[in-house]
Amino acid sequence: TRVLYPADSSAAGQELRLRQEYFFSSASLQDIIQRHLSTHGELRSLPDKAAIQLNDTHPAVAVAELMRLLTDIHGFKFDEAWDITKRTFAYTNHTLLPEALESWPVPLMERLLPRHMQIIYLINALHLGAVRRTFPNDERLLSAVSMIDESQGRRVRMSHLAFLGSHRVNGVSALHTDLMRQTVFHDL
Repeated sequence: TRVLYPADSSAAGQELRLRQEYFFSSASLQDIIQRHLSTHGELRSLPDKAAIQLNDTHPAVAVAELMRLLTDIHGFKFDEAWDITKRTFAYTNHTLLPEALESWPVPLMERLLPRHMQIIYLINALHLGAVRRTFPNDERLLSAVSMIDESQGRRVRMSHLAFLGSHRVNGVSALHTDLMRQTVFHDL
């Protein structure tokens, strides 16, 4: 944590940045959960008592981390954990440029956060299944809304994870939100 936002132009820099993002997200979530449990004694009411705002994609790994904590540590079934997670998070997007949206190489994520990747794959499979049922045979749409970008060497689209794991998504202003709907998140 000595260098916040290390340069991610090298593999070592990417790994350090991802480690930091995970560390800060996990520490924050564990603190929120511990405080909630101390006050309320259970976690089903978390979305009623806590709101977690993802300020851009840097903390987006928190979506998978909350799922991990709820399922692996606190014994929730996947569907209930997903409902709690989505009702707890909201996401503010800061860019309209697709190339500026954060993504991580799948091999790096699988090596550093293997359980999180299992959760991301499951969320993505359920999401793509729902899209496929609504829009059968639309391969372009499936590719556009998948959390895994297959066109650039398999990368996890953190904006998609934040989008799907949140009950509200907005831009930094009303105009930005409208433009976001028309551009970068049109298909979602």
